[in-house]
Amino acid sequence: MINIDKLSEGVDYELIPSPENEQAWNIRFKTGPYVETVVQFGAISINGPDEAINFNFTIIESPDDNLTPDNPMFQQVCGLVLHDVIEMAISKDELIMKDKNE
Repeated sequence: MINIDKLSEGVDYELIPSPENEQAWNIRFKTGPYVETVVQFGAISINGPDEAINFNFTIIESPDDNLTPDNPMFQQVCGLVLHDVIEMAISKDELIMKDKNE
């Protein structure tokens, strides 16, 4: 089954190194309503029996001065990107998960 809502690295977004933190990556949107917006994800956790992903993020830069992390549509798009990033990391055996008590 093809997921038409799926966002893809290199097409819809790109990972770019964070200039402030050599171990962090930013996400730059290349398509959609948030083109040229750059975000950085913070804490990511998987909670509950449904394994819901909870996350926070910071807007690093955006051509839209009114865009905030509280925007529900923007949160949804960021969630789709995060889902794709996690899927790719799992498929490449690059995902590192830690217990939040560590």
